[in-house]
Amino acid sequence: MRRDSRLRTITEALQTGPGNNRRAHRIWGRSSSATMDQGAQGNVWAADIHDLAVHVFTRLYGRPQDGEQLSPLAQAGDAKRRRDLVGEVEALNSGYTALKSAPWYPARHGDVVHLHYERAGSEAAMGQTYVVERGEHDGCFNLRLLAHSHPEGEDFEGSAGVFACADDPDPLVEMWMEAGPHRLTIVRDGQVVHDGPRGSTAAAGARTAARALAAAVNQAEDYLRRGEPELALARLKSPGPLPACGAPGFTAGQPDCARPRGHRGACSDNPAYVEPPHACPALPEQLHAVVTIGAKVTDVHFAGLYEDREAAVDHCTGYAGYDQAHTERYVQPAPGLPGETILTLPAQHELAATGVQLAVVVPLSVLPDPRAEDEWAAEGMATALTAEDYADDFRDVDE
Repeated sequence: MRRDSRLRTITEALQTGPGNNRRAHRIWGRSSSATMDQGAQGNVWAADIHDLAVHVFTRLYGRPQDGEQLSPLAQAGDAKRRRDLVGEVEALNSGYTALKSAPWYPARHGDVVHLHYERAGSEAAMGQTYVVERGEHDGCFNLRLLAHSHPEGEDFEGSAGVFACADDPDPLVEMWMEAGPHRLTIVRDGQVVHDGPRGSTAAAGARTAARALAAAVNQAEDYLRRGEPELALARLKSPGPLPACGAPGFTAGQPDCARPRGHRGACSDNPAYVEPPHACPALPEQLHAVVTIGAKVTDVHFAGLYEDREAAVDHCTGYAGYDQAHTERYVQPAPGLPGETILTLPAQHELAATGVQLAVVVPLSVLPDPRAEDEWAAEGMATALTAEDYADDFRDVDE
């Protein structure tokens, strides 16, 4: 890690003091009551410039972190050499937790990973670039080396490609733990999602999380517009796009289902296919009611309602009071009211002294809901074109 510029500024200010003085390496603090005659006896403390600068920096900003950054594995190694078992376990756990909690985790197909190695002794600085690709098995990935920048080029036989792997469910964990997150730059969809070398990992992660949330909301809205609320909820809960259903086709030549996993209805090789919405059957234009009237004519009994007239007649034949002639006599169209019917009630005991004295089939017309007609009319008025909607060339010349 680069040394903090604030610490360097404090150090330089203490070395020279005000003006163009020669650089000092040590500072003495004198008592407020000391005199010139006391000489060194008037000093109450002394400190090296660097130690004093660190003291001032700590009082202002907290303890400076100007030491070398280490990978989680290197931190665990240092703790092991100190025989610090707790520190060793903590270094490994914290490193792995940092990877799992990163907003861009897990790795995806197409991610590009840059690894930077600083110059170390006689070894030149170099970079390696890897790409994440789908593996052979579902949920697994390959990490393939694209290029490296060592001065020896293709003749370099060192660590280039050492982190490449095949069919791994977590392809970045080894690189993260061994090389360290501070050496990694991860690019997804053309955007930096992890910027370890620049120390802006948190900001890059926040941008990644915001983009991921926006993408999830947009895809959830698409599912809602298509009438698939269960997929919208699943997408909001998922860390990434919903995987394909993958159900095999009915034949060897038919592709697997490309619809999102958890979809309703039939499978399809079209990922945007939506099961047609359920449509209730339309009501018939006319129904037939089976009506019976008792001998005392105290009330009218509706025994059934049928779409088919013959079914209603079959029902009526079960009553002793049924007679086709009675239907023609007592059931008549309403004069001047198309589609309406008048049922004339017989007098008490007119046709029978007990039981059902009359059983008839009464046709009933199914009328549209007047409220729906009002809604259609209002919608038509709202969308109707007026004179202002037409070009001037089509208006009346007298306007």
